[in-house]
Amino acid sequence: MFLDSVGIILKKNELSPHKIIILDKIQGKIECVSPTHSLSVGALITYNIKKQGFMHFISNATLIYIPMALAQTDMLFFHHVLELIYYFTSMELYSPEVFNLLSFLYSNEQIATTAQSKKIFLLKLLTSMGSVPEINTTRTDYIAHLAITDIEQLNTITIALSHEKELDRWLWCCVWQHPYVKEFKTVHFLARNRAL
Repeated sequence: MFLDSVGIILKKNELSPHKIIILDKIQGKIECVSPTHSLSVGALITYNIKKQGFMHFISNATLIYIPMALAQTDMLFFHHVLELIYYFTSMELYSPEVFNLLSFLYSNEQIATTAQSKKIFLLKLLTSMGSVPEINTTRTDYIAHLAITDIEQLNTITIALSHEKELDRWLWCCVWQHPYVKEFKTVHFLARNRAL
């Protein structure tokens, strides 16, 4: 049993209200059974967790934080991030960089972010999950530079239109090569924010 674990709810099971998918800070993405079904997607919670067989059972779940400002300013982006993490991470794969990026987003939700900074965040998120486009022409030197840029500089970066179009192509290729892309509900975030 793990006491006082911390995680972010990525998804709720539509058929079973007590089953949730959590990005746990230590254990990675795990499927859990919760005694309460009132927890919302995107909530940062602490809990006790016990594994029995292949299933995790949580108890004493306490809501720590919901990024309300982020959800109010750009609900689509917020849910796109959670959806990408859900689909691009494997169960029980420890991913501290992914959790840290999401924590950064939560702790900086009050800062106004541009469409460019959101796309750079998505680039960093996808690369941290090991995803890169299979099409070699999308993997440019500029994209490689953006991928290693310090996340703390996210809101200070302004990129030229030609580079933003490169970034758009990279993101589209990365997302569209996923085998379950037809199940994604938020991929239109990329279409709405495409550089013209």
